[in-house]
Amino acid sequence: MKKQSLTAKQVQYMKPDPERRLEVPAGPPDGLYMVVQPSGTKSWAFRYRWKGRPKKLTLGKRYPDLSLAAARAEAEAALAQLRQGIDPTMAKAEEGQAEPDTFSQVVREFVERYAKRNKTWSETERILNHEAVSKWKKRPIQEINRADILRLLDGIMDRGADVMANRTHAALGKLFNWAVERGIIESSPMAGIRPPGKEKSRDRVLSPDELAEVWRATKGLGFPLCPFFRLLILTAQRRSEVANMNWEDVNLEADLWTLPSTATKAGRVHDVPLSLAALEILESLPRFAGPYIFTTTGGEKPINGFSKAKARMDAEILRRRQEATEKAGLEPSQVKGIGNWTIHDIRRTAATDMAKAGVPPHVLAALLNHTPGRTMGISAIYIRHRYAEERRQALETWAEYVISLTKAKENVTTFFSGT
Repeated sequence: MKKQSLTAKQVQYMKPDPERRLEVPAGPPDGLYMVVQPSGTKSWAFRYRWKGRPKKLTLGKRYPDLSLAAARAEAEAALAQLRQGIDPTMAKAEEGQAEPDTFSQVVREFVERYAKRNKTWSETERILNHEAVSKWKKRPIQEINRADILRLLDGIMDRGADVMANRTHAALGKLFNWAVERGIIESSPMAGIRPPGKEKSRDRVLSPDELAEVWRATKGLGFPLCPFFRLLILTAQRRSEVANMNWEDVNLEADLWTLPSTATKAGRVHDVPLSLAALEILESLPRFAGPYIFTTTGGEKPINGFSKAKARMDAEILRRRQEATEKAGLEPSQVKGIGNWTIHDIRRTAATDMAKAGVPPHVLAALLNHTPGRTMGISAIYIRHRYAEERRQALETWAEYVISLTKAKENVTTFFSGT
């Protein structure tokens, strides 16, 4: 028995599935589908194969602006192009009618529709743009295959960035799985590809001299990086949490910074006592129309691009070392910067030094907002409301120690080791 074709009336009254996206065959010709979103929006797509790879062409306007008959006519035209050896998606893009599903286009949509549900979405966006979009920007996502991905990951590994290779692997996995769910591609080219890097837990702690150098060097960075790095040191919180600090969460009268659950990695409210040194910095900062404190956009957006910030810090530290060395009558060209350190090492340094100074593990866990049960069996009840005074005293003592370090005389002979 001949299969019945979809009718105009069926298209009109087709009900959406609130749980999933529907694709209903709408041919002739074969490959034409009506796409019904959970919201009820209806559109048309023509699926075909080009050089052995599955592809999808989004047709014209949405229904009802593009009727069933008109969609069939567009699909027939696309089929005719295929018979002539023309890829209809690329032909449509070249005519300026639409952009094909390029990698950069899909990444933008992925970030907007999916990644932004997660509080770390900006880092995912940064990784995809820096590592992948820069290589595959205009390529149709359907043409990116397993070999392309392996070459990309190998390139990251070859520059010694094992951790970034793993982060890129994870971001691409989420992207391609999302593209499969959306019907943009038939299958994920990430299937079976393992994270390429072997990660080791870092134990790098800055020496007192190095910590003092970082603090001093911030002076040459100006706003917003100078106060950002100094608050990072004084509060011992995560870089993203400090970067996203906003005035709505700071109570200068109570000497308290309260991070909402949406702003913390742990996903819970976290109180950070502000030392006198931290308060002095905050009180000296400009106020903008937007809520964010560390900003270059009038407070509308927080700073990001931590690798660039770190590069500026390294350059300033090296410049200051060379200057001090030359003043001491030594050869500045042989001076090296601080070696093998990351921004996160600041937090580890603060925690390590406070522990050495006698801050109890349960107080330190609460101060760092570590997950309950993972650090010395800490219970969740202690994390926010308990040890408030102990945490305040720990950070005040820590701030006094840091300031004392910056007043010590620099030893230029240490600038030649690069450690």
